[in-house]
Amino acid sequence: MFTLLRRYWSEMVSYDGGMSLLLMDGLLLVPLIMAAFFYPIQVLIGVGVALLVLFVLFECVVLWRKHHHTHVPHPRM
Repeated sequence: MFTLLRRYWSEMVSYDGGMSLLLMDGLLLVPLIMAAFFYPIQVLIGVGVALLVLFVLFECVVLWRKHHHTHVPHPRM
């Protein structure tokens, strides 16, 4: 059983690391860069709006966690 699992692990797991994920993310940037050549103002506005939405979402999560604590009982001294 263990030899079967070890064989599947060695065949299915890649040891390239995070570089393959970085390259896949780079593939998503190529159409954006090509669109920026032809529509620079629209791409700039779109990226700005996306960054603004992400920033507002991040701040909402920070405020939510700050004001809504999980109810963990405190140890008594």
